[in-house]
Amino acid sequence: MSPVTPQQLAQTRVVAADAVLRNEVDFRGYPHRHLAIAARPRLTSSGVTQLLEAVEYLSHYGWELVNVSSGNSGLFYAFLRRR
Repeated sequence: MSPVTPQQLAQTRVVAADAVLRNEVDFRGYPHRHLAIAARPRLTSSGVTQLLEAVEYLSHYGWELVNVSSGNSGLFYAFLRRR
């Protein structure tokens, strides 16, 4: 996968949990206070584990969990805000 630039992230405000965990996201220029992380269920897990791993990772960089939700397409979302 290609790295997620701050400009791409600023436009969508949503990033894939697996991209966060692979360290493919550059958050340095992200201009917004809120962010959503999305995770899709996998064969071996529900997607919640990967989602929460990404949330835990970002908590070390000043992000805090606000809410978790599931979408119609089976995606799970975590909503974070920068402290």
